[in-house]
Amino acid sequence: MFKSYEEMLEELEREMRRISDDMLLQMFRLPGAAGEVWTPRVDIYETKDKVVVKVSAAGVKPDQMDVQLSADNKFITIRGMRSEEDAERQGLIRYHQLEVYYGPFERIVALPTDVPLDRENLHATYRDGFLIISLPKKKKEEEIRNVPITD
Repeated sequence: MFKSYEEMLEELEREMRRISDDMLLQMFRLPGAAGEVWTPRVDIYETKDKVVVKVSAAGVKPDQMDVQLSADNKFITIRGMRSEEDAERQGLIRYHQLEVYYGPFERIVALPTDVPLDRENLHATYRDGFLIISLPKKKKEEEIRNVPITD
């Protein structure tokens, strides 16, 4: 199956962003430190009723995460901590490959600006290593509205 030019550009952009993120993480990582800088991967998608933010957070306990929606509904901030168990490090001599980051993280995600959100009914769940944040859309008001006339 052939890909369109736009699909190939989007795929190239995603891969370049991934490579850039990984390089920056490696540059700022201190030798001997267990992941002082890392950001989880995020998907954002929209359904008929809501906007969903899906955060890859394997190994992060739900009580170690915090989610905040900005006052203007434009950004969502996810903070947390992935801890490495001491038992896993017992007898460790050196790492040969290190791709799982530990320590604190923060990710600020821009939300779609053209979707009105119902901030009173948002909720988050954690399952299978993913934090799923559901942001319901505001119900549209009726287009025509009768205006009562008072004396």
